[in-house]
Amino acid sequence: MLSIIIPTLNEEEGIAKVICSIPEKIKRQSEVIVVDASTDNTPIIAERLGAKVIKERKGKGRQMRRGVKESTGEILIFLDGDGTDPPQYIPKLIKKLETANLVLGCRSMKNFKSDDKMMRIFFKLYSLYMWPIFGLINFKASDPLAGFRAIRRKDWDKLDLKSDYFEIETEMDIKVIKKGFVIKEVAIPNLKRGGGLKNSKLISNPKMWLRIIKVALKYFKDEELKLKLRSFESKLKSKLKG
Repeated sequence: MLSIIIPTLNEEEGIAKVICSIPEKIKRQSEVIVVDASTDNTPIIAERLGAKVIKERKGKGRQMRRGVKESTGEILIFLDGDGTDPPQYIPKLIKKLETANLVLGCRSMKNFKSDDKMMRIFFKLYSLYMWPIFGLINFKASDPLAGFRAIRRKDWDKLDLKSDYFEIETEMDIKVIKKGFVIKEVAIPNLKRGGGLKNSKLISNPKMWLRIIKVALKYFKDEELKLKLRSFESKLKSKLKG
């Protein structure tokens, strides 16, 4: 049994695409759980399409943990509800999970016919901020903040994740490194976001980058690394103020 967990916050323009794109073969062996904090029609659409909808407070980390708690599958698949993660790639993630503890569906510089031009530009820009941070903590995946993830329940439990918000993926990455887990990735296209880029949480709330750095500072004790992270944090604060 697979548990496909989709945390959502006002994704009425993307959620139908996500659920309807899950391959039928995968649906037959899965439960689809939408953990929702929306004020729009997201939960209504999801329920009509057969998903189990659970209401939860805002916070991606909080919603992911609640989804796992309410799920029964031994393999957990996390998807964003905005339409940027292609569920058609779930079989590829599951295949790679046979020899890994964590598999990420990573947007990459590789060209796909289905790429959205604006999303490719956005990925390149956000990579300028992302890669320096995760390079410092030695996380090598090409898209460390990927919301599209596959992990076994037993490995999820070992991570004991605490973050309530967007930074849960950073916490997961750090703890995976610390535990020596095997990390693999599957290249995915840069798909158009439901509702447009204006609804991206990274764009609407750029201070999330500061929260990501604070998580790294919390879980790493190496003083040289902390100095580098604090230096990057200071530069980022200056840019945000500017």
